Amino acid sequence: MKKVLIAVLTVIVCAAVLTACGEDKTEYTGQDEYGRYFGEIYDVDSQESGVFELPYEIGGTSAMGESMIGANCADYVRISKEGNDYEFTFLCKNGMLGSVEMAQEEGYVKGKESDEGDLQGYTFAISRDGIGQSVGLRCVVRLMNKTVEFTVKADLQKARLVG
Repeated sequence: MKKVLIAVLTVIVCAAVLTACGEDKTEYTGQDEYGRYFGEIYDVDSQESGVFELPYEIGGTSAMGESMIGANCADYVRISKEGNDYEFTFLCKNGMLGSVEMAQEEGYVKGKESDEGDLQGYTFAISRDGIGQSVGLRCVVRLMNKTVEFTVKADLQKARLVG
């Protein structure tokens, strides 16, 4: 009976956390220098430049891993495009992750860290083909001092212009 109660409470807490993380609380207003509206959905390929936020799916990990990433990381990745050059930024709460690396042909490459207010950003150069596929990430979860691996796949159909 006690195990059932704990399992039910765990499911309720996880559902509440996932629901709260899925809410889009960002307000976008205005236009950029090209007359594009911030917050609107644009095709990344049809734009010469821009900064886009894209929702993503988590893979390559357990259900517990997915819920922890969902609870502690932004519900979007950021793609910056300038001509044919792309950058991929993964964002999590400050202090949660360390040594974030992306799987690339030559092995794992460490991301460039940036402070994004309440979030820590990890930015990587990426090819156009790479942003349409699952991106392998490896990092240290600082609270557990454990290295974990997972994938994220950005939804290119929902690229929201943010800059």
